[in-house]
Amino acid sequence: MVESTQGLPLEIRLSAYLDGQLPQTEVDEIDAILAEDDDARVVFEKLKLGSEFGARAFDRMLQDPIPLDLVRTIKDVGKSEDEQPKSGFAAIPVAAAAPRRPSAFWPKALAASIAIFIAGGAAGYLVSEQQGAAEAPLQITAARTWLDDIADYHRIYSRQTRHLVEVPASEQDHIVEWLSASTGVTFALPDLSAQNLTFEGARLLVAGGKPTAQLLYRDAENEIFAICFLQNSTPVEGRTDLTESMRNDIGLVSWQRGNASFVVVGPSADPNLERIAETVSASI
Repeated sequence: MVESTQGLPLEIRLSAYLDGQLPQTEVDEIDAILAEDDDARVVFEKLKLGSEFGARAFDRMLQDPIPLDLVRTIKDVGKSEDEQPKSGFAAIPVAAAAPRRPSAFWPKALAASIAIFIAGGAAGYLVSEQQGAAEAPLQITAARTWLDDIADYHRIYSRQTRHLVEVPASEQDHIVEWLSASTGVTFALPDLSAQNLTFEGARLLVAGGKPTAQLLYRDAENEIFAICFLQNSTPVEGRTDLTESMRNDIGLVSWQRGNASFVVVGPSADPNLERIAETVSASI
């Protein structure tokens, strides 16, 4: 783990943050920067796209067929030079074989792997700078889902105090009207008081490239839970099953109903997250 990135350029600090290599004190500091600094968020998104591009290029390289010479070399190494003679035959002294010449494949493969990984990351970063390169950004962003965006938002906004919401809970009628019109999803504000959750207010986000509603609740331990939803281009009949997933310390329970996709977000360690999601899915 990196001891500290204090004093280093923002790009380096954000890269270490993206790789999970920062101590918690600096993670909190970077979270605060991302929540308040638009320019920092732009740099972070570019670094994230570049990292994903490089990782995918490296994965594609690993899927290439293994050279036959390498397979033969591995098999030869597996053979024991001290193999016992078969029963009934005397052992015949054999002169020690000349040491094998190291294969030139390994340095080349290692160099190629590193070059592809670095080149992929750099290409991903540069591609995001070029407005004319339309196809490459589409391929990169396709790897992320709206749930990844929701988890990133929740990790930042759940640590806010004064700026937790855009519209406070006292304006419930306005929240329903505003978010219904903005997302195209008709909904009712769930009452989660039975789950010891207090409604704090709402925000409008962009997740998966679509306007997305975020309803925020707080429990007695000051943990923040959110209900997020957006309009889905492929409607379903009825409601799909609840699906649990995790993004590090963030737990998500998602489902689809009609033309909308929903997710309940909260601490991954909370055992009541699925029960909260069941209540929300039945009332929203």
